[in-house]
Amino acid sequence: TVVIAIGYKVERLLFQTTPGLEASEWGAVAADEGGQTSREGVFAAGDSVRGADLLVTALADARRAAEAIDRYLRGEKAAA
Repeated sequence: TVVIAIGYKVERLLFQTTPGLEASEWGAVAADEGGQTSREGVFAAGDSVRGADLLVTALADARRAAEAIDRYLRGEKAAA
């Protein structure tokens, strides 16, 4: 399943309807550098992780997340 979110803030309902998904101290989705969230196999990037920011930042996050998703689907370990 792929969820595409377009907006400038994280919808609070996301945390209520997605068990195990943790929020950062700023109320965004908590994720590592590759976009992996607290929930196995769930990745996030861009404004959902950082809050409102530049488009190029969101695109860079998305690229890193896509690479991490590819590794995850191939069963490879996350990049150090």
